[in-house]
Amino acid sequence: MGTTSSFFGGGGTTLPDPIPIATTQTYTFPFSGTVQLHIIGAGGGGKSEYDQRGASGGGAGGYCRKQLTVAANDTMAVTIGTGGAGGTDRGNGSSGTVTTCVYSGTTYTANAGGGGSAHNGGSGGTASNGDLNYTGGAGGSAGNQYGYATGGGAVNFFNSPPVGGVAAHNPSAAGGAGIGGAGAPTISTYSASGGGGSTSPGSSSGNPGIGTGGIIKHPFLQAAWAGGGAGVELGTGQMGGSAADTGGGGGGTYSTNASSNQKGMSGGAFAGGGAFMGQQYNGAEDSKAGNGGIGGGGGGGSNRHQTNTAAAHGGDGGQGIVYVEYTAVT
Repeated sequence: MGTTSSFFGGGGTTLPDPIPIATTQTYTFPFSGTVQLHIIGAGGGGKSEYDQRGASGGGAGGYCRKQLTVAANDTMAVTIGTGGAGGTDRGNGSSGTVTTCVYSGTTYTANAGGGGSAHNGGSGGTASNGDLNYTGGAGGSAGNQYGYATGGGAVNFFNSPPVGGVAAHNPSAAGGAGIGGAGAPTISTYSASGGGGSTSPGSSSGNPGIGTGGIIKHPFLQAAWAGGGAGVELGTGQMGGSAADTGGGGGGTYSTNASSNQKGMSGGAFAGGGAFMGQQYNGAEDSKAGNGGIGGGGGGGSNRHQTNTAAAHGGDGGQGIVYVEYTAVT
């Protein structure tokens, strides 16, 4: 059991801890009372490219919040969305799938984010029938520009869709969005930018969004504020593959390493994956951009290989989830 006093003040009423539902199932409410459903759609995958062509990130899933009055042993049909696969062999990223809760004949929906393409970042998923229905952050758009690899979008909890970072120089790789704001744009060639944090956008090339002090606004997100991931440059023998903290976007990864199967930086929970850009001619075969965290979009992936089947892979979108948060027990 957890206390809500640190969030809402008052007498420290003890309530059940928020309950995550991560698999499709018929859910049984354990207590009578008032609940908030937090429903998050799955994220879309990022674009795969070669020859340093543009690759856009995937969009984040939608966010639906609904207050219900329930009785103990009432049931709810829950469908959890699957994240969209990142593109391979120069393919576009795939869209994720929808997350729904059906209670007492009404369906509450958080739609999935779209997959990234050469020109456009994946769209953010919409939501419906909630008290709050927020569209997820879109992936950054590469605009079919050579050398531009962009970040994935983040889940929108605060009615301001956090968009994946945009690469603005050839070649460069941008960071994914955090729940507090967009991934940073790149500001020079041969560079990578930071991911958005849980309280702010990415701030500049190579630097993450700010993450200091305080608590996130909803109890089911209880955690220290988290910064996004800093931009990464991989040299010889460095393979990458780290992940940002909860709420923070993955930093972009720019690589001068020729090794195959390198990894970009994945987003923390609810945030977008960072883009990957490989510089070595005919190198970085099958390397992969960062995956989205829960509900987040995958980053776009590109390298300088000349063979379609050796193109860098887009990052995968994160799966959906539902949280059941009791605000009163009767």
